[in-house]
Amino acid sequence: MKEYENALRYLNSFTNYEKIGFTDMKKEFDPGGLRKVLKDSGDPQESYRSIHVAGTKGKGSICTFVSSILEEAGYSVGLFTSPHLTDITERIKINDKNISREHFAQVLKETEKYLTPEAKSEFTYFEVLTLAAILYFSLRKVDFAVFEAGMGGRLDATNVIDAEVSIISPISYDHIQVLGGSLEEIAGEKAGIIKSGTYCVSSPQDESVLRVVSDKCREKGASLSIVGRDITYDVVDPGIEGSEFNIHAEQNYEGCYTKMPGIFQAANAAAAVGACERIKDEKTLSRDVIKRGLEKAFIPGRLEVLARNPMVVIDGAQNVASAENLKYSVEQLFKYDRLILLLGLSGDKDIRGVCESLVPASDEVVLTRASGRRAADPLLVRGYIRNRRVKITSDIKEGLGAALHMAKPGDLILATGSFYVIGEVREFVLKGMTDQ
Repeated sequence: MKEYENALRYLNSFTNYEKIGFTDMKKEFDPGGLRKVLKDSGDPQESYRSIHVAGTKGKGSICTFVSSILEEAGYSVGLFTSPHLTDITERIKINDKNISREHFAQVLKETEKYLTPEAKSEFTYFEVLTLAAILYFSLRKVDFAVFEAGMGGRLDATNVIDAEVSIISPISYDHIQVLGGSLEEIAGEKAGIIKSGTYCVSSPQDESVLRVVSDKCREKGASLSIVGRDITYDVVDPGIEGSEFNIHAEQNYEGCYTKMPGIFQAANAAAAVGACERIKDEKTLSRDVIKRGLEKAFIPGRLEVLARNPMVVIDGAQNVASAENLKYSVEQLFKYDRLILLLGLSGDKDIRGVCESLVPASDEVVLTRASGRRAADPLLVRGYIRNRRVKITSDIKEGLGAALHMAKPGDLILATGSFYVIGEVREFVLKGMTDQ
């Protein structure tokens, strides 16, 4: 489709820090420019109600749970997330359906009306995508839109929305060269999405993070509920196909289920439920509606089992907290003879921390890289791994082929690192394109 290809070319003409890395950032992020564009276009973001999610990990899952619950209640729901695994249309959805390539081309064409010829130096790839999502949701007259913040919060492009509910997912060290070197500084940036007189839900956090979030809520006159204190949960039956759990918030939700494996998903679901309970409207968010919404929610690449015998599992982990969560979940949920780690990271991530978390738990290590300038050279990653035999590969296809060659029927291949890595692995496995 020529129009779609032209739209991609137009979008790719803007600076994309997701590909080149935030260490090469040549502009100070400021949503002021995007706010002006939106004002000139009639403030389309005000035509629907919105929920905003920021944090370090779990953002995409929380967004998906919220969107699924609201859709189950009968609303038309837009969902904007990042990054994508295989196709950019995954980032903009309405009622769990990706934007069509035809509509994607149309809405990118629409953004051109509001961007000056100088916009390529003033705006980034992510800002243009955010504008496209805002316009698309308005054109399609959604009731709600759920926005996942990109890197930060306070200065993130998505912070142009006036969300009635904000959610702060678990915060850990990430993008420290941009957001700050302490948890308090990072939390301050993430908590910048909290709006005056609104409602905020926080996932379980380090005490220093909770202090920052609580202070921001007091400053803004926003009410705060914390998962683990005001909203509690207990996991009844974890499994590789999903988990059963209970949530106790304003109401009690017994026997909840998610198709997304991982004990940590119960905490993500609890945050989503706490947020949805605060949405008051003519439609009733009953216990059954919320439980059905949780069960229907699914997002690829979260402890996703792609193949069996040998088992191939993918999950993104680029900081210590995510890597530790992943290691714990794999050890608790899966039975295997040997763990073969297929690892590819971005150069601006905590390479040492991820290696120290995951490499000791593995029996074999294969290092690889996704396409794009941001990917860390596997030889650089190799320098953080001591006293271990490591297989170095130049790309995902070679890396996956090497891991499959090593694997015996009872083994588990864990492909992890950047979302670009797991996206390419997912595409190769599901399309059967690997050399075995």
